Amino acid sequence: MGKPEVRQYIHSENGNARSVDEQVQIAHAMWDLGYGPATDDGPKRKTVEDVLGLELEFQPRTSLRHLEEINLVEAFQQPGPETYVIAEWHPDVFVMGDVAGAAREGLDALIDHVQDDDALPEGENPALADGSGATLRHVVSDAFDLRPDALEEYLRNDDPVTKLNRAVDAVEDSEEYTPRDDYGRIRFVNTPYHYRLTSFAVGLYEE
Repeated sequence: MGKPEVRQYIHSENGNARSVDEQVQIAHAMWDLGYGPATDDGPKRKTVEDVLGLELEFQPRTSLRHLEEINLVEAFQQPGPETYVIAEWHPDVFVMGDVAGAAREGLDALIDHVQDDDALPEGENPALADGSGATLRHVVSDAFDLRPDALEEYLRNDDPVTKLNRAVDAVEDSEEYTPRDDYGRIRFVNTPYHYRLTSFAVGLYEE
């Protein structure tokens, strides 16, 4: 077949889609760059235009979905874990295994922040100076419906990931405080899908 025939196939199957011409561009660019089933490489949806050197009017997800439906393109994940765990205060490091330990590290830093705020003189504490009275301890304990003096014990007990993330949300939602750079959320990030031509598509190009 080759490119003209592949173009005709896409138009015959997906001719009613407004993105049909861009589907052809994507398929041809993947073929030209060697993104087929024999490789574990291929562009991610968000990088399709840059990797393939295209300027698309429609969202890449639209064209890729149509190409998947007619078995020309397949989505795949590269070898490795399906999900990565990231501690926001270590943005360039993946948490490997001890997720609870990373969360406890974040909680310890959060508790240090709370206790440092407790120790500030009234005139230096932003919450007390403006009369609001919502100290960092109150901000975090209110998020868990706790007495302020029960905060440390509660945070150091079970389920550190959920508690850390909820506490960080409360700090960020407050008007007086922002998290320090030694703690943040624990995030679970799915490995992105990459895209490549199927064996069926390669067969069409090679015929």
